[in-house]
Amino acid sequence: MFDISLSYPSWYFILCLLLGILFSALLYWKDRVFSESPKWVVLMMSVLRFGVLTLAAFLLLKPLIKTQTQTIDKPIIVIAQDNSQSILINKDSSFYKNEYPNLLDNLISKLSKKYEVKTYSFGSQISDTINYSFNQKQTDYTQLLDDIYATYYGRNLGAVVIASDGIYNKGQHPLYATKTLKNTSVYTIALGDTTVRKDLLIDDIAHNKLAYLGNDFPIEVIVKANYYNGKNAVVNILKGKKIIKTKTLNFNSDSEIITIPFKIEAKNAGKQRYSIAIQELEGELTFENNHQDIFIEILDNKQEILILSAAPHPDIAALRSAITHNINNQVMVSAAKDFKGLIKEYNLVIFHQLPSINNNDLKWVKAATSAKIPMLFVLGSSTNYAAFNALKTGLNIVTPRGTTDAKPSLNTTFNPFIVTDNMKALFTDLPPLQIPFASSYQTSNSFLPLLYQKIGSASTDYPLIGFNEKNGQKIGFIIGEGIWRWKFQDYVKNNSDNTFNELISKWVQYLALKEDKNKFRVSNKGEFLENESVIFQAELYNEILELVNDSDVLLTITDENGDEYPQKSFSQTGDSYRLDAGKLPPGNYYYKAITSFDGQAYAINGEFVIRALKIEFTNVVANHNLLYNIANENTGKMFYPSELEDLFDAINKSGNIASISYVQEEQSDIIKWKWIFGILILLLAIEWFMRKRNGGY
Repeated sequence: MFDISLSYPSWYFILCLLLGILFSALLYWKDRVFSESPKWVVLMMSVLRFGVLTLAAFLLLKPLIKTQTQTIDKPIIVIAQDNSQSILINKDSSFYKNEYPNLLDNLISKLSKKYEVKTYSFGSQISDTINYSFNQKQTDYTQLLDDIYATYYGRNLGAVVIASDGIYNKGQHPLYATKTLKNTSVYTIALGDTTVRKDLLIDDIAHNKLAYLGNDFPIEVIVKANYYNGKNAVVNILKGKKIIKTKTLNFNSDSEIITIPFKIEAKNAGKQRYSIAIQELEGELTFENNHQDIFIEILDNKQEILILSAAPHPDIAALRSAITHNINNQVMVSAAKDFKGLIKEYNLVIFHQLPSINNNDLKWVKAATSAKIPMLFVLGSSTNYAAFNALKTGLNIVTPRGTTDAKPSLNTTFNPFIVTDNMKALFTDLPPLQIPFASSYQTSNSFLPLLYQKIGSASTDYPLIGFNEKNGQKIGFIIGEGIWRWKFQDYVKNNSDNTFNELISKWVQYLALKEDKNKFRVSNKGEFLENESVIFQAELYNEILELVNDSDVLLTITDENGDEYPQKSFSQTGDSYRLDAGKLPPGNYYYKAITSFDGQAYAINGEFVIRALKIEFTNVVANHNLLYNIANENTGKMFYPSELEDLFDAINKSGNIASISYVQEEQSDIIKWKWIFGILILLLAIEWFMRKRNGGY
């Protein structure tokens, strides 16, 4: 259907006709050139001239043509099949493998005759085709429904059919996830078995991801037993093939959940694999859920702290107590004159009032400086300030004369570590430290004050607690004595000394932590699920620590049995590198990354773990109540596999599922049609030929 409209008043078309008639008459009826030509020839030529002139004049009126086209948009029916492992863990597994696929395919075929049918499979991942392998290791409704919403938003989505057992173990609750499908009916096909079957399984395992070498760490195993009243079972924890812990369970009811606590000693550093196994009992639905592995990273990362003192002092006990509050720290306290060890064996040395007025021996300070061991100086009334200033640590105390008191005032711009709200609140109530009364405190440009001195009511810019870095060595300063009173005040105010302990621990951690200054670095997240791709990131730096990626970076992966995978190459991503090593079977893995730059070879070794996913075997009881609620809340209905004909009828009879007719109107300028000019040229050519043939020019 089309209409023609003009950009000028329509009566202008009459002028076009008159113009064509006038010029045709003047040319052919008033001119005697063609007087001897047959009348029909003259009439024909005049009609041609009339047509050309009229059409040309008509085009000058900018005529527009409006066309309307009608499009019928059939309803879209989305059918999503749950492809997770739990579908087959029931007595009807043979039915779902053999008969059910034919039933659903037949439904899809029948619906396709009237509707536009789109299919999905979903589990831990989604696919745009129906798959009946039932091998997905997780069930995620959210990912499916978000994809449907994004793909069909604004289109004629008539209905969504979800075939599942109602078990989900990833993403948000399916009932909330379906809320995105507004004005769309959701039908469900209830698969699986709602019967609670006889089974013994590991329901969950609670454990820390990290533990420290030599410490005990907890593992809690939650065991669920159905219909084993009066029976016993043994739970073992294995390291490799060796049983390291075992406990016997007694079941006293048909449905029982028991939590079993274990304490395991961390004997080896690195990522350690522990296996939890429940004795298999006769009649279990499946044995797959009787075994589970966990991975715990055992850190050999204890910080060795040395406190050297000029004389006994209560500050030393306060520092030692706070530092050892962190189980990752070990503290050695010794008088400087009695110390016989090696400074280089420690991560941090605290010099309490050293060098002192009674012991001006600087050999331990020089040893720490030579080995670039971080140092923390605690200054006080026994400190030899002339000898201290000679060390050129970045802090110079000018002409100290006696002592005075100073309270702490926080440097609000300090950012090397986080000062918590509890610390800030404690600072306002802390008693003063006894500090050297000096004419000035001179600091280097790299000095970072944490706390300033507040003397009486006057705030100063003199440091009370601060840090410096000189030639790659970190140095800390407590400029005063009496810090033991801070520990006491924390206990009085908060009924614990946790804030004081945390404060000292942060100082120690900041000083003792060694920065990674390697020019070649490789990282990954350390632990992956078996359905995840293993991703590595790598960085390479030049002499001034700028990122470069001109060199090839290669990676070799070796499994726990010593078998080596083919070498892989990193790809360049921005200024760094990235490698997707794909998916790997569960277990421990080791990697070696190599590269070379500017004539220097680099190599990094590391490890990671792939964790098995058995969550589909934990809950195997179908949740048809969830499927019913999903359908009921979205103007649909739940059906069983034997009722797929009824589902087909329900979709056909639904008043909400109908085709939509779209009328599209287009308006175009006729003068832009090239074939119009072809007609004009053709008419003129015919006229010219006839004029020449009959003696015209």
